[in-house]
Amino acid sequence: MQYLYISYPEHDRDFAHRLVDDLQAAGYVVFVDAVTPVGTMAWAAETRHAIRGAGAVLMILDPARGRRVGMRHEGVLAGRRHKPTYVLLRSAGDLPRYLSRATVLDFSGDYESALQQLLEALPAPAHLLNAPAPMPRPLRRPPRRQGARLRNRLWWVAGIGLALGLCLLAGIALGLIPV
Repeated sequence: MQYLYISYPEHDRDFAHRLVDDLQAAGYVVFVDAVTPVGTMAWAAETRHAIRGAGAVLMILDPARGRRVGMRHEGVLAGRRHKPTYVLLRSAGDLPRYLSRATVLDFSGDYESALQQLLEALPAPAHLLNAPAPMPRPLRRPPRRQGARLRNRLWWVAGIGLALGLCLLAGIALGLIPV
């Protein structure tokens, strides 16, 4: 099962929740991160996990009021994961470069007609519900440098040899070892 991931600025909270209600009424499962503070490590991890499992990403953008913290993180991640991305524009303005491939829908005017355009552009709810969830990425160990293990052993052997040699010389110098 996949869902719609919605990203929105705090000042568009009411609009975002109205959209969530309408999308749920149309049969979509919707993910909205309303708990974790934006920009924290927990938020970044939760966002990565949520976008990985999303069937599409909706980004509410209001260029006239500036960019929201974290918007770039979500947009870049959606692009890397090849997720269909829809930008819902609340005012006129330029899009950031990382959203250049997104489908842009104008929500600055009539809400009902813009919602209808969005519903036509989105994958069908049944398609998202029946789509398999993405496989979790296996944990990978960082690649080891070639020869690092051998180099470490050589340093240990050289250090132990040097320590034994110094002990031998000190024993001879102190007369503990006869020559």
